[in-house]
Amino acid sequence: MRKATGRAPRTHDDAAEFSVSIAQIAKAPGSRRHIHFFGELDGLEVSGSRVPVGDQIEVDVVLESVSGGILVTGTVKTRYEGICRRCLEPAGHELLLHLQELCTENPTDEETYPLGHDLLDLAPMVHDACILSLPLAPLCDEGCQGICSVCGANRNFEQCRCEVERDPRWSALNLLYGGGTTGREDDTPVTNE
Repeated sequence: MRKATGRAPRTHDDAAEFSVSIAQIAKAPGSRRHIHFFGELDGLEVSGSRVPVGDQIEVDVVLESVSGGILVTGTVKTRYEGICRRCLEPAGHELLLHLQELCTENPTDEETYPLGHDLLDLAPMVHDACILSLPLAPLCDEGCQGICSVCGANRNFEQCRCEVERDPRWSALNLLYGGGTTGREDDTPVTNE
C-alpha cells in the first residue's frame, strides 16, 4: 500500500495504543507475534468522508521478523460517515482494510515505515490505510436514486412526476424504444429494406 502524504495527527493516547513491543521478535528472525487492539486516531478525513472522532479502530495484525525488518500483515476495521453524493442524505459504511507493510530501520519514502529499536508505532500505517480507503464521494447505497433535478424530491423515499426534458437532438433514438417522433416533418419510421 502506498503511504499517504503527511503524518498521522497524534493525540496524547496514540503512543500507548498504537506502539507495540518488538524486542522479543526482532532478535529471532522468523518469529511472529499476534497483536489485536482497539484505538483512536484523529484527523482521518478526506473531502467527502471521515472516520468519526472518538470511534474505535480495530487493529488485528501479525508482526513477523524478516530479513531487514518487521513485516506487518493483517486487518484494520473501522467505519466512515459522510454525505451521499446522489441524495445528500447521511452515508456511512464499514471499512475492512488489509495490510501488508514492511518496517525497516532505514525507511524509504512511499515504500516502508520506520522501525524503532524496541517499539513499533503502527499509527502512521493505520492512518495511511484509512485515509487511502475513504471514499471521496460516498454513496448511502449502491442503488441510490438521488434527487430529482426538477423538483428536488428524494427519489429513494418518494416518487415525483416530473418530466425530464429530452434533448431534441437525440429524438431519433426514441424510435428504437417503440414510440416518439423524430421531430422531422416527415415522421415516418425509417426501415432498412
